[in-house]
Amino acid sequence: MVINNLENLIRDFIIVDTHVHLGPLSNLYMPSGSNSNIIKLLKKFGVKKAICATHSSLSTINFGSVELPSILEEYKDFLYGYFVFNPNFEEISLKTLENYLNKNLIAGVKIHPSWHFCYPFDKKYAKFWDFITERQIPVLTHSWDPDVPNKAQKFSDPFFFEDIIKKHPSLKLILAHAGGRGEMLFKVISLLENYTNLYVDFAGDIFVPGLIEEYVKRVGSKRLLFGTDMPWVDIRFQLANVMNLDIDENDKRNILGLNAIKLFNLKI
Repeated sequence: MVINNLENLIRDFIIVDTHVHLGPLSNLYMPSGSNSNIIKLLKKFGVKKAICATHSSLSTINFGSVELPSILEEYKDFLYGYFVFNPNFEEISLKTLENYLNKNLIAGVKIHPSWHFCYPFDKKYAKFWDFITERQIPVLTHSWDPDVPNKAQKFSDPFFFEDIIKKHPSLKLILAHAGGRGEMLFKVISLLENYTNLYVDFAGDIFVPGLIEEYVKRVGSKRLLFGTDMPWVDIRFQLANVMNLDIDENDKRNILGLNAIKLFNLKI
């Protein structure tokens, strides 16, 4: 895998990181995971814009709703944000989300069924799906193979979203991690084949030989997004993974940034 000379290899590419986490996480210590260090590393390796959610927003709406705007203001030349919708606090989440939208604070919304222990088809998500589809705001959802030791992943089976997409055919939905593990990574391709408003990213430790090439072969490159999962995974691994793909350079350009610019209507 090419990592040496990576900065030169990506120099002529527009790179948008659509999957970044910022802020502290109480049960995990990352010595180099400060906001400033993360932003510095992203910029060093050519990222023009990044879209972030805060760790705190996954757990605490009140604190998260204060932390995210503060971070976006500090790095307003570089960052866009995801609002994290928590279905266990449906009404306050929807009210806060509407306030964010009215103030043009966010580029999209993130959900994490496994973190919130709530299936995406649960009635606690019903108002959210209607709300977000009506406003045409992209949604990034955690997705993962349920057949893994972490049983909380059962809430994020990517095929749970099929009925939701059928009910909301104009929903713009991104399956983060493309299903996460094992055969599920390849099974998810069939969802993209059947639903043209469905996207994936390969954020995190998704380094499977031939995987992204198979997506490009079967569905093209225009619904594949670049995401790092920083600070959980170093951007250099993600960039090297894309730059080493056996695909056309135009496909790499789509994945690394052009698709995100179009989907999120970003200003570069």
